[in-house]
Amino acid sequence: MTRFAKIILAVLAGLVGLFVLGLLGINLYLQSADVQLRIRLATERAIGMPVTVQRTLYLPWSGLTLTGLSLPDPTVPQENLVHAPSFAVRFEFLPLLGRRFVISEVNLDSPHLALRQTEDRRWILLPPPKPAASPAPERPPEAARPSAPAFSVELRRFRVVNGSADIIDRKGAVLVRIEGLELTGTLDDKHRVEGDLWIENIALIDQFFPNRLRAHFVQEGDRLIVSDIKSALAGGRIRAEAQVVAPRKSAPAFQIRGTVDEISLPQLLAEATGDDADAAGTLQGRFELHGNPLVSKTLAGKGDFSLDSAQLRPLDFIQQIGAILNIDELQLLRLQQATLQARVEDEKVLIDDFTLRTENLAIMGTGPIRFNGKLKLQCRLLLNDKLQRQLDAIVGDTLEPSEDANFKQVAFNVTGRVDRPQTDLVERITGYKVPNIGGILKGLFRMPAPATPSSGDGGPAATSTPSSN
Repeated sequence: MTRFAKIILAVLAGLVGLFVLGLLGINLYLQSADVQLRIRLATERAIGMPVTVQRTLYLPWSGLTLTGLSLPDPTVPQENLVHAPSFAVRFEFLPLLGRRFVISEVNLDSPHLALRQTEDRRWILLPPPKPAASPAPERPPEAARPSAPAFSVELRRFRVVNGSADIIDRKGAVLVRIEGLELTGTLDDKHRVEGDLWIENIALIDQFFPNRLRAHFVQEGDRLIVSDIKSALAGGRIRAEAQVVAPRKSAPAFQIRGTVDEISLPQLLAEATGDDADAAGTLQGRFELHGNPLVSKTLAGKGDFSLDSAQLRPLDFIQQIGAILNIDELQLLRLQQATLQARVEDEKVLIDDFTLRTENLAIMGTGPIRFNGKLKLQCRLLLNDKLQRQLDAIVGDTLEPSEDANFKQVAFNVTGRVDRPQTDLVERITGYKVPNIGGILKGLFRMPAPATPSSGDGGPAATSTPSSN
């Protein structure tokens, strides 16, 4: 019995030794310069840009693990476009001998994408193609030089966990931040990709925070269709559908359309400005946008939004005017109508109609707000008979008839930037020039902070937002 046990142990030890030697041999083979070069070149051909891998390790139960995977940023030296600390690949070993890298499953852990805008306002994911070399002069025939045999890559299934992304403008401000991204998908023999997407948190210009986004996607050829997009925002819902076309030899294009429903105005304002005092109501609407996602000047679309049962305490822009003109109603807007119709084109948002209407007054406006923050709005303040009598000593004959016989109006302008708006309303009504009393636009459309924090911008004190009562 003892001799038999020793034989069994010897056989087991031999098998373990063979397994260890085989595992060591596989790792030596995979880490050989030739195989590493072939895998890297094949991957670079697949995605169209250089790839860096710090280390590779093969284990039978986890497959091939690559650490320190990075793709360089094509626009910023010494920066990475994509970085992933861990990249696990399960593959079929025997096809490697036939120069085929058949991947049964890919698991990408904690990848991070940092997409930066260039100084000419472009977003570049891939480096521009190299110019075609001029044909070399004919040379006498010579012995053919051996070239590396082709090495193909085939992928069957993939999964991304705990992904994140930052989209950064040319001044260093983070426009979009994504956290908690999960992506699963499969590829068939016809290279059709299908899968599901989940994003836990999204921050848009650090003001709007959609969360728990999920969607289904299908890619066939150069077309990506994202359907059944659902997301939560401020207690309400966003629904959308999108398509992206990305030909290799021409510009990409996308289109998206969707709806928003039951968005809580108090919660939306609290997330955007930190102040939801006295607010009430819900937001709903629809939107669509299309163009080249990497070139902002090509973006075009439209939106139509409204508020139901809305109550809004205006910020400085309207409150200070109300104080100057002694209109208590401007301290708290109980809105009977609140609508916005806008278009996107030529790197600006064109306000076709903006209306806030209460029982006794209305504020209406049209005009452009450019992507760089500059605005030039033509607005009107309409007052009914009650307020006209109350302000008769102030407004005098400055009011003009409007389309509604029960209201008279005065035209005014809002200019400057969304973070430093200026208006001539009080001057138009009273004839006296008043310093900039901007604020509501700064509060509602606060610009994103640069990536590098600073203690202050050194701007004039007049641009600060006074605290609200």
